[in-house]
Amino acid sequence: MLLERIRLKTFGCFQQQDFELHDGINLIFGPNFSGKSTLVNAIFFTLTGKPIVPRVDASAIKSAKAYSGTAGLQFVVNGERYQLFRATGKRIQLRSEKNGAWQVLFDEKRVRVTEALLQERFGIRHEQLALTTFLREGEIFEFLARQSTTRRDILHTLLGIDRLIQVRQRFIDTRRIAKREQSRIRAHQNSLRFNAQSVNEAEITRIEAKLKDLEAAYGAETGDSTLIAEWVQHQNRLQKQLDTLTQQQSEALGGFKDIGQLREIITDIETAIQEASGLETKRDELIQQTGRLESEIAALTNVCNTLQTLIESDEQHCPTCYQQVEREVVQRIVDEKEKERSQRSAELETHKQTLETESENLKSRRELEQRLQTLQALSTQFQQRTKEIDKIQTELDTLTSRLSERGVQQSKQIPSDTLATLDKPQLKAQIDAERERLGKLKQEEAVRLDRLGALQRVNRDAAKVEKTLLSIELACTGIDKTIEALQRQILKPAEDELHHWLEKMQLFSVSRGNGGQTRVDLQREHLLPSLNIDGTDRSLMLLSGSEKMFLYLCFKVALAKVLGNPGFFVFDDPTLHLDGERKTLMVDFIHQLAEEHQVVVTSYDEDVRSGLEGAHLIEMSREA
Repeated sequence: MLLERIRLKTFGCFQQQDFELHDGINLIFGPNFSGKSTLVNAIFFTLTGKPIVPRVDASAIKSAKAYSGTAGLQFVVNGERYQLFRATGKRIQLRSEKNGAWQVLFDEKRVRVTEALLQERFGIRHEQLALTTFLREGEIFEFLARQSTTRRDILHTLLGIDRLIQVRQRFIDTRRIAKREQSRIRAHQNSLRFNAQSVNEAEITRIEAKLKDLEAAYGAETGDSTLIAEWVQHQNRLQKQLDTLTQQQSEALGGFKDIGQLREIITDIETAIQEASGLETKRDELIQQTGRLESEIAALTNVCNTLQTLIESDEQHCPTCYQQVEREVVQRIVDEKEKERSQRSAELETHKQTLETESENLKSRRELEQRLQTLQALSTQFQQRTKEIDKIQTELDTLTSRLSERGVQQSKQIPSDTLATLDKPQLKAQIDAERERLGKLKQEEAVRLDRLGALQRVNRDAAKVEKTLLSIELACTGIDKTIEALQRQILKPAEDELHHWLEKMQLFSVSRGNGGQTRVDLQREHLLPSLNIDGTDRSLMLLSGSEKMFLYLCFKVALAKVLGNPGFFVFDDPTLHLDGERKTLMVDFIHQLAEEHQVVVTSYDEDVRSGLEGAHLIEMSREA
């Protein structure tokens, strides 16, 4: 990709202006506040849709008085000329030159669609461009100040491994949860183990047959009146139980017309809760946005106060950069920052009102959840009473059927003195004993069947967990192998390219008489943990400032080549805070880089301008 032109409209400090770029070195030279970094930001924003400074919103880079800003690039790829325009309002347009005329290839507001098209056509990736092709102001020192684990994460982002690592971590977390569930299920299995073979069915059948004979004998010896009287008494007891349960069932409805109305209300509440399921996330996002706006307002306030102090002071030069203070320029900056702070304050108030509304909605949803729990408890209680009523009604129907067979209607009463004339008390006692034993056996059988069903369900759950664990293990193994393959395919060529640039820059030059050499291992767990010079490890943090700086630059160029550099590099003020010797080294590095790539450099340093003599010069001024 060869950049030919930068086109700006209401972008940063520019209203409408074009800048031509040439092959080789392009030097954007000018004083502070002249728009040099704006051009770098325009190139990066056009290609990626994001400002080059991390954690800055795209709307902040347009002109202060404009509704939207637009940045564009004209470039050549594989002999074809394109124009790419991107607005801060998220509209993207790509044109292609055909027979001397520009043809629109697409004009979209769908960010994901257009980003996918740009990546497929030109290989443009935000992370890759930010960390290999562009050098932000002060980026070298930011990188070397990071912890080694953070540098490793940057490398993982470049290689596309970061998402694989996130997926693997999710699988690991899922595996941990599955193992805990497996342990719980095994403990439950052990608690449910028992003899599944029924030992009571034959005994129940025997006792029921015996009871039938005893009742027949009891009726034959004492007359049917005694047995009928006993059945009627039992019928009355069951009827009382039935009446009590029916009353409790009615009370369980809690004022509802019927169970259908109760279930309908439960369904409505569940639907309302489901529709409000994202309130916590939305509220958390509002809290984060509120905090971000407060931080931005505080930062803008500090900037305004600092600049206002500089205007009101008698100093003729800035105490930080030692540039001459032009109060009119600084006052315009203060006015812009004040306006931006007012906009942020209005946005903050809107967010606070929205946050208060969402908090009330969340409170209402929690009240609905409590109401749902109460209604679900009522429904469960109603169902339990229904089961008990059905059981008693079945037994009552059986007794009624028996009485009907004997010619006794449900309303017929048996004289109470009939029992006084009965004999055979032993037969009666035996019948009662067998009934009691039969009831206990049936209860034990019901418990056994319930435990058997629970054990079968737990066994099914255990089989599912085993299958899930096996799938997770296979997935983790596959991801690990994919990561290893990516590292082997990319890091080894990156090491070779890095050593090529170290030798080209004559960095860490050592005596080669004994076969000594400098090696950097990128395939370790951390990025650039140490250097091996003549067989001795040398800590990265013990290198000199120049060695650190050029080691990082060589590393950027090496990764850029391996990962697919678009064909150019952009360095924003690379000699900032460097002494004269290091400036000379940086200029030499830019010359060598320009032998193979197009390079765009910004600077306000006259030494850089003289060192890059012959480069295509774009001279900037504050007045422009």
